[in-house]
Amino acid sequence: MKFFSFILLFFSSKTFGAYYDVLPKGVRNLTYQYTMTGEITGRYTNSGNLQGYNINANINADSIKGINAAVDTYLGTLSAEDYKNFSFGTFQGAATSEVKVQGLGGGYGLTDKVTIYGFIPFYSATVNLNIERTEKGRNNVGTAIQLENLPDVDVRLIQSLFVNYYKYQPLGRWQATDFGDLEMGAMYQLRKWRNAGALINTGFVAPTGRQDNPDILQDIAFGDGQWDAFFEFGVGYTFSGKLSDFSFDQWNRATYQFPYNADVRLPSSSAFPVTSTKGNAHVKLGNKAQTNLQGNYRISDDWGTSLTYSLEYKEKDDYRSSNAVADSILEEGTERISHTGRFSLGYTTLNLFKQKKFFLPLSLNLAVQSIFAGKYTPKYERADFQIRMFF
Repeated sequence: MKFFSFILLFFSSKTFGAYYDVLPKGVRNLTYQYTMTGEITGRYTNSGNLQGYNINANINADSIKGINAAVDTYLGTLSAEDYKNFSFGTFQGAATSEVKVQGLGGGYGLTDKVTIYGFIPFYSATVNLNIERTEKGRNNVGTAIQLENLPDVDVRLIQSLFVNYYKYQPLGRWQATDFGDLEMGAMYQLRKWRNAGALINTGFVAPTGRQDNPDILQDIAFGDGQWDAFFEFGVGYTFSGKLSDFSFDQWNRATYQFPYNADVRLPSSSAFPVTSTKGNAHVKLGNKAQTNLQGNYRISDDWGTSLTYSLEYKEKDDYRSSNAVADSILEEGTERISHTGRFSLGYTTLNLFKQKKFFLPLSLNLAVQSIFAGKYTPKYERADFQIRMFF
C-alpha cells in the first residue's frame, strides 16, 4: 500500500510554432523547465469523488509488546483469549506531498524533417505523514488505563506498529531528491502544407528514476522501474483570413510498458493492505493512451497563449507472485483516468534576433495546469516555467 503514485510529464505543448514543426537541419535546441506542484492531499476514487490519502490501523497486543515494562507487565496478565482480542485503539495516518522538478532537455535537427531529442527530470519531493488517534481501545482494562496517560504514547505505539511489527522505516516526514526517467525520441514531419501539417514521434523511456521502496510507506517513486516504448501522432491547423491568429493542434500518444521483476509487499487484506510479508513479483504495468487538444492564439509576433485539454487512460496493472490474493490486492486501483486542463503564456525573441536586437533566439513559457477529474488519479495543480534556446 502506498500513499502516492504519480509521474509528472514534461515538455509537452508548444506556445509558439505548430505542433508539427521540427528543427531545421543542423539547428540545436536546449530546454530547461522548472515545475512546482501545490499541496497534494488526495486522489479521485473509482466513482470520481475526491478522497484524502490516509490509512487506518488497529493497535493489537503484538504491535505494542516490548514498548516498555508497564505495557509488557499488563499484557502478561491477559489470558490467551484476551490477548488475542486486545486493542489499544485505532489510528489514522493522513499524508500530504509537495513536488518540485527541474528538467533538462535537448534536440538536434538531423534533417529538415527529422529531429532527435532527449530530456531527463530531477525531482525534489517532500511527504508529511501525520498520525492521529480515531478510537480508544477496547478490552484493555486495569493497568491499561495508565497507558492512556503515558507521554507521547500515541506516536510511540504507531511507530512500533509499523517499524517493529510490519518492518517499515519510520513514519513521518520523508524527503528525497533524485533523477526521474530519461526519455529519448525522434520526431518526423510527415507533411507540411501552407497552413497545416502532420508529425509522428516515437521513442523510449529508460528506467533511470528512483524506484518505489517497499520498506517506506510514504515515499514517492520518481520512475516506473521499467522500459517504455511510445508512438505519437498529431496534426495542426492554422486558420486563415481574419482568424489567422488562431490555430489548433491535436496529438495522441500510446505507450507500452515492458514487464519487469520487483520486490513488493504481499498484503492479505484490501481493507488494511499493510503487511510485513515481502516477495518478488513479475510486474506488467498497464499500457497508457493519451489524447490532447490544444487551441492557440497569437497575441502579437512576440506573445502567444494556448489552452490545452488532455485525457489519459492507463490500463490495470498485472502482478504475478507466489501469492494470488496479494496480486489481486496490488492490482486494485491501478486502472486510471485523468482529465487535465492547462493554460500557457509564451514569449519569443525570434523577431528581435532577426532584427539583431537580441543575441539569441529563445522562447519563454509560463503555464498552470490542474487535474480536475479522474479515476484513481492524484488531484493536484502545478505551475511550469520553461525556457528554450536555439543555436
